Amino acid sequence: MPYKIDICGIYKLVNRMTNQCYVGQSQRAQKRIKEHFRLLRLDKHPNKHLQHAYNKYGADNFYGAIEIECENVEQLDALEEAFLNNDAWFEEPTIYNIADFANAPMRGKRHSEEVRQRIRLGRRATTFDYRSEEYRATLSKAHMARFQEDPKFIAKLKHILDNSDRSYAERARQLNADTSSVRRLAIKYAHLKGKI
Repeated sequence: MPYKIDICGIYKLVNRMTNQCYVGQSQRAQKRIKEHFRLLRLDKHPNKHLQHAYNKYGADNFYGAIEIECENVEQLDALEEAFLNNDAWFEEPTIYNIADFANAPMRGKRHSEEVRQRIRLGRRATTFDYRSEEYRATLSKAHMARFQEDPKFIAKLKHILDNSDRSYAERARQLNADTSSVRRLAIKYAHLKGKI
């Protein structure tokens, strides 16, 4: 059994090309890292931001590492939250996380065998091509509509981009937002500075 001895802790998935990372937590961190890479190879990872980067830069430019070992499972949420809120940090900025909070909703729970079988069959039946030009064009169009329809988002983004001389934490405090979200938006939309 490859995961008979596993580590409870905080791990990261790092893009060597951009020096950006994803942070996660698990009671079985080695297994969780391997599961991330399995889904990325199959082009079925639920985090589309991470999947896109993996597709763009290739498998050879990503690696996983366990950063903090925990004896107590209750510490995991607080530790991951610290990385997401920029109270703790790696050398690599945490960019690929979608959620702004740490949460392990399935901790201590297991799916029934019937549900596990349905999930297994559903994954095998998926034929949708997330790399197709049609899908990417649709996604891009929907994304741009967000700019045109949400003046609050535009104002928030404009503030983040126009105040690049201030730290992410300072900009986050001014917007009453969390630091990781501000950092993610600043990096993701840096090309729009002066255009909105």
